[in-house]
Amino acid sequence: MIWTSSLETGIGKIDEQHKELFRQIDILMDRSKDDRVNDTIKFLGEYVVKHFTDEQGMHLASKYPKAADHKKMHTDFVAAYNRMKQEYTQATDSNKLPVVLKINKTVMDWLKNHILIHDKEFAAYYKASGK
Repeated sequence: MIWTSSLETGIGKIDEQHKELFRQIDILMDRSKDDRVNDTIKFLGEYVVKHFTDEQGMHLASKYPKAADHKKMHTDFVAAYNRMKQEYTQATDSNKLPVVLKINKTVMDWLKNHILIHDKEFAAYYKASGK
């Protein structure tokens, strides 16, 4: 998936973190044929948590009225990601590639849709609040 300006929220820190998530997803696909995929899956999971924590801090600081709903989306995504990560860990070597492809597609689809709908909605609120 290629980052495009249509995904920009206009909040520099959030956009940079989103770009890094896209970059890591691309790295995951590049590494799907070697043993570094474990490191990338681990990093991606940790970076998602960092990004969500930063974003939720902005929700609280700006008194975003949909903060609780947005946080639940993040929590649900982390739980789903952790299930896929466990599925990858438990897969035999011959079955790992399909799990990597599933992780890649799931993360990319979720992230793109989440940014375009929910993060852009928050960004509009955040910018209107003068932050």
